Amino acid sequence: MYRVLIVDDEASVRSGLRDCVDWAALGLELAGEAEDGEIALSLVASSSIHIVLTDVRMPHMDGIALAQKLRNMHPAVKVVMISGFGDVDYLKSAIKLEAVDYILKPIRLQELHEVLARVVRLLQEEDQTRQSWLAQQIKLNQSIPLLRERYLTTLVVDGTHSTETLQEKFQLLNIDLPVKAARLGVFVIRIDDYSTALSEMSEREKQLLSFALLNISEDIVKQDYCGHTFETKPGEYAGIVHFHTDDDEEQLFTTLQECRNQINRLLKRNVTIGVGCTVRDWSSLPESYRIAADAAEHRWFLGKNQIITMDSLASVPEPHHHTLQLDVRSCISVLKAPNWETVTRFLNEAFGKGKGAAPVQYGRIISMYMIIACSELLLELEASVTAIQESEQRLMNKLAGFETVSELMSALLEHVRLTYDAVADKREHKTRNVVTLIKGYIEEHYAKDLTIAEIAATVYLTTTYICLLFKQETGMTINDYVIEVRLREAKRMLADPQHKTYDICYAVGYKDPSYFSKLFKKHTGLTPSEFREIPL
Repeated sequence: MYRVLIVDDEASVRSGLRDCVDWAALGLELAGEAEDGEIALSLVASSSIHIVLTDVRMPHMDGIALAQKLRNMHPAVKVVMISGFGDVDYLKSAIKLEAVDYILKPIRLQELHEVLARVVRLLQEEDQTRQSWLAQQIKLNQSIPLLRERYLTTLVVDGTHSTETLQEKFQLLNIDLPVKAARLGVFVIRIDDYSTALSEMSEREKQLLSFALLNISEDIVKQDYCGHTFETKPGEYAGIVHFHTDDDEEQLFTTLQECRNQINRLLKRNVTIGVGCTVRDWSSLPESYRIAADAAEHRWFLGKNQIITMDSLASVPEPHHHTLQLDVRSCISVLKAPNWETVTRFLNEAFGKGKGAAPVQYGRIISMYMIIACSELLLELEASVTAIQESEQRLMNKLAGFETVSELMSALLEHVRLTYDAVADKREHKTRNVVTLIKGYIEEHYAKDLTIAEIAATVYLTTTYICLLFKQETGMTINDYVIEVRLREAKRMLADPQHKTYDICYAVGYKDPSYFSKLFKKHTGLTPSEFREIPL
């Protein structure tokens, strides 16, 4: 309820107002009475008064003087004037003082009710506005950390060319950095294996991890510097620090070592920290951030859980100048190589091992070519291996998440080895099939005048290829195998006395009995006749 003070030098008027108005029905409470302005002013100062209903003409301090003092001392109090018809000058003064309303004597109760109801509505509207403003203030205060993070991210990414508004924003967002900073530095913290390590975490767990990491880094950095740490994107955090002296710059590496060690110990997470250059003004801050981010990116070469500065980048190998004309067909050709060493040598050269590692994007392109080559080669050989298909899917899912060249190459070699072994098995199986077909054809047609060209035509291969293939697989030439089959059949026929030697010669594919006898003796040590005399 709003509280009302009645001010009038006539007791009858005060009692009439007190007794004739249903204050509660209007949402009001009668807080007291005063016979002049001086008394009223003291009551307003000591009590919670919302509305002053005052006469204009009063001794000691009239209503106009009272309204003037209330306006200066208690501007929230609403003043309603009561005046006679002859008080024109007073009414003009009341209007200038922005009195809420005025009522002419004699007072009509209906008019008084309407005026008081209007004042109540005005007070209610002001209360609602005040509550809304307070609610916005609370929301603003709650949003300060987020707004500070966004603003600091904007500073390191885009910088600012005007420092005029920095002071006001720093004060609003509680940023502990000097506006006229002489030396500023940026560092970047990246959680190693972020995509894989956090893939099974709930969003709440990720937020808790981020909150804890920020608290640890902020607490440690603030022990030595003015500055802030904030999240720039998932898995990456940046810090801005102000250097007072040269010693402060040199101390930063030690401070960040402590930060990394605490994150390792308390959060069980590895982080890579990149350190940017020192800049002299806020507009140059993005340069320091870019260098810090690039330094953190060099975990691709230097490994994880490192603190990488401009000095340590000197140990990074020169970028590999790739001379390979790399494409899917060349990768397929390598996968068909007769030994695994050829494949590993090819990949080592492609990744630049030993002469400067391939950059991140090039390494991923190499991997994509090899993955496609493996898939196409299996299709070409009509080989469907579930383990390889599953390996390919795993590698594709993880490809963008590899953070070092050694991790990527290790995973790629594992997948390529599966494919290479499958290709080797398929090749060996195909070779055995070809040799079996050649042997079968010879055994079926040994009595004919066989030629290498005829045999090659039956398996749809060149004469040179089947000669090499047969020799590699069996250890003998095709001609040697033809002789072996023919002599084996000749031995079988010699066991039957009814078969004449010259008949056997013709039956096994030879046209000259003399040549047949010499060939038989060469391979068995006996002539056909001598072989026939051997008892079974």
